[in-house]
Amino acid sequence: MPKSTYQKKDAKELSMKIKEIEIQTGITSHNIRFYEKEKLIFPKRNPLNGYREYTEQDVELLKRIKLLRMLNVPVSDIRECIEGKKQLSDVLTIRLEAIKAEENRIRQNHLLCEQLAAMEIEINDLPAELIDKIFRDKNAYVYQLEQLKKHDRMENLIFLSKQITCILGWLIVIVVCLQFYFGLFAAHVSKPLQIVTFIMTALLFSCIFWIIYCNEKKDR
Repeated sequence: MPKSTYQKKDAKELSMKIKEIEIQTGITSHNIRFYEKEKLIFPKRNPLNGYREYTEQDVELLKRIKLLRMLNVPVSDIRECIEGKKQLSDVLTIRLEAIKAEENRIRQNHLLCEQLAAMEIEINDLPAELIDKIFRDKNAYVYQLEQLKKHDRMENLIFLSKQITCILGWLIVIVVCLQFYFGLFAAHVSKPLQIVTFIMTALLFSCIFWIIYCNEKKDR
């Protein structure tokens, strides 16, 4: 049986029962026994009653095991790290590559789900050509979806820029026209008529802007 540095326990250390270990580590007794079976921990047994007895070192080791299992590191790799056959950094590097591959798979599936959901069709109406295309080369198909999505984002950005430019342009025109109008005719026009004229001018330019906006949106 391989010996771990965590097996060397001080005789003066207080021993704990498995229920206490459950509370301290948050690991179920079933999993604690499983880790013992897999030779990750080596608790001593009380010679009088045969019960397992754990120490603080066992608690710390179980917490480390729990962390690595949370990262989906295989039990076999954890065992080899404890035995000194593997470096933890090497194991985590391999795990990181697996996580990146999983992230890529999730990203691809996310794009496919978005496209299929946008089609708003039932399972029997899924196009056979689309299914064959995905099965034939999923990576290439997802790449096309990504490019289309980037193109749509760019078009939206250009459209928004046009609208902002249009708004600023019309605001400048309105200000210049009003300054010119009031500069020439303010002395000869009553106050109520000035207000009415201002409102009518603003409405006129708003209508022109709205027509341009609708045409731009329709072209898209």
